[in-house]
Amino acid sequence: MEKIPNYSFRQTTDVMLEMVNTHLDDHDLREKAALFIMYKMKEGFLFSELTQLHYHIDKCEKSHGMFHVSAAVEFLILALDILDDLQDQDDTEKPWSTFPFSTSMNLSTGFLTLSTLVLKQAPYGDNLKSSALQRLYQQVLQAVKGQHQDLNHLYQTEDDFLRMIKYKSGSLMACSTLIGAILCQSTRDELAIIQEYSESLGVTAQLANDIDGLLRMDTKNDLLQKQWTLPIMLLSKENSEQAQWIQDYYAKNVDQAFMVEREESLFQWIHQSSVLLYMRVLKRVYQRKAIDKMNELQVSQGWKSRMQEYIEQV
Repeated sequence: MEKIPNYSFRQTTDVMLEMVNTHLDDHDLREKAALFIMYKMKEGFLFSELTQLHYHIDKCEKSHGMFHVSAAVEFLILALDILDDLQDQDDTEKPWSTFPFSTSMNLSTGFLTLSTLVLKQAPYGDNLKSSALQRLYQQVLQAVKGQHQDLNHLYQTEDDFLRMIKYKSGSLMACSTLIGAILCQSTRDELAIIQEYSESLGVTAQLANDIDGLLRMDTKNDLLQKQWTLPIMLLSKENSEQAQWIQDYYAKNVDQAFMVEREESLFQWIHQSSVLLYMRVLKRVYQRKAIDKMNELQVSQGWKSRMQEYIEQV
């Protein structure tokens, strides 16, 4: 029995393109949808890799139906990525940012619909698919709550920030793992464990993104783009001249040119700041929480090793 098969981006992509060609009967719409899907494939289908991994958790053999489920998960993530980027307006290089706002919004709606449609068509029992869809709806609504809090800066403390990240990123990570586990008929206790460590993994991934976004030396830098992330909030509370620059920048007392002129001093200060070390430790804390919780599952050591490797790479 092949317990943990290798994941294939290509087969998931083929199902997504097939579904687009079957259910979208406008040529221009199909072309743009295919462009978005191929771009996403090159980034990597990391969420549906988790879906497949959790379907093959121990009890279920390799199933080609999982490629339909993987496609459903990636349609969902792609739709939400498009919405997130259009709301933030901070990445002009992605294909959905190069088309009119209305066009990309329309395709996002189409991908959301295809997500549920493809999952309903997957070759599994109706009761299992109904449970998977119910969990998908629950997790997405939690993510919507987190996104709302993020867009409106509805957090004042580090704990509030981490709670928002758990809703926004942890819920989607849990969505991808739970769908696979549900279709493999995991028990309620197993699902509770999977949800908890998946949420910690989602926080880990977001903290890693926030660290990278702070340190990148280009125009997409989170600080220059006025993204309000946890490390930036913590830096703004430091007692230093550079922290005051950040406060003034976000309060619109100074412009981006002001920050760019002081870029060398600013980034030297960031690299030397205790905030950066703290963020790396915090990321490791959530990574460790995910691993420790995952190890509570009563499954093979081979599967646990594969999952730990995934978590460690975040």
